[in-house]
Amino acid sequence: MIRKEKKKLNILIGIPVLDNIEITRACLQCLYKNTETDRANLDVSVLIVDNGSNDDIAGLLRNEFQEPKFPTYYFKNPRNMGVAIAWNQILRFSPEPVPGPSFYYDYYLISNNDALFGIDWLQPMVEAMENDERIGWVSTMENGSQVIDELIEAHMLSKEFRVAPDKQYTTGIIIDSLYKIYEKWAGHEAFCRMIKDKGLPQFIPYEKEGRSAVCFMIRPAMVEQIGFFDEDYAPVGIAEDLEYFLRIERLLLPSWLTEEKYPDDKKWKSGFCGKSVVHHNWCSTHQGPNFDGRKWDKTREKNWKKKFGKSKKYYTKLFK
Repeated sequence: MIRKEKKKLNILIGIPVLDNIEITRACLQCLYKNTETDRANLDVSVLIVDNGSNDDIAGLLRNEFQEPKFPTYYFKNPRNMGVAIAWNQILRFSPEPVPGPSFYYDYYLISNNDALFGIDWLQPMVEAMENDERIGWVSTMENGSQVIDELIEAHMLSKEFRVAPDKQYTTGIIIDSLYKIYEKWAGHEAFCRMIKDKGLPQFIPYEKEGRSAVCFMIRPAMVEQIGFFDEDYAPVGIAEDLEYFLRIERLLLPSWLTEEKYPDDKKWKSGFCGKSVVHHNWCSTHQGPNFDGRKWDKTREKNWKKKFGKSKKYYTKLFK
């Protein structure tokens, strides 16, 4: 019997960055090291969206990763356009012209640059998507994900040993912090293997507000139906991930997304991949003492209320 060759799937990994070369370098080191493709027959490309950095991010990274494991593209915005615009630029990216508004890639993986990828993290996400065509969004698990006790414990250890974004640090210090955080389990790689061996389902539907946009894969067909990310109030935005989660669940819909266009009984699924783990060095997508995270969050909350009339807290309570 002749086995039919599995279709090759084109995957784009898009990472928005804003200065902070040290965390981005660590992110790419883990990506090139820990991204496996053979089992799922993946053709992977990487896109770095520079959201207006002062540093020459493309030049620095091209010099460091002169022969990257995957084709790596760079795109620079003239200024910080905000995360929603950067995410949409990833979804619209094509290395060559494509006819009409069609998507070039089979799946799009969007990640923070402060996510450090665990072993064989990508293939299980693709396999989850391929096994259920109604999954529109799947996230990696991370330290802090409300899925299994060890991830919660890793989050508590991260509070003690993580690299603080308001301090000076190097890529080496960031990587070394992983050893301290995961020392109990003999390192991050061993931790990831342990989680993978727990027998968790490949896809775990989100529950209530326990959702993640740190590192997620999105299906083009879902974007075609319910739209791109909300770009209002850039660059601060409105908490674009929360708005999109609410949109997926039909809890907060733009006026154009009617019942006819997106029926309640045809909602897309969203959740975690129980076989994929990253470490999140949270709050490190911005660097240095000049970034006021609290002010940023207050402005987003103000923008949200202005657009939707009620607080984010009100809307997060709507999740089941």
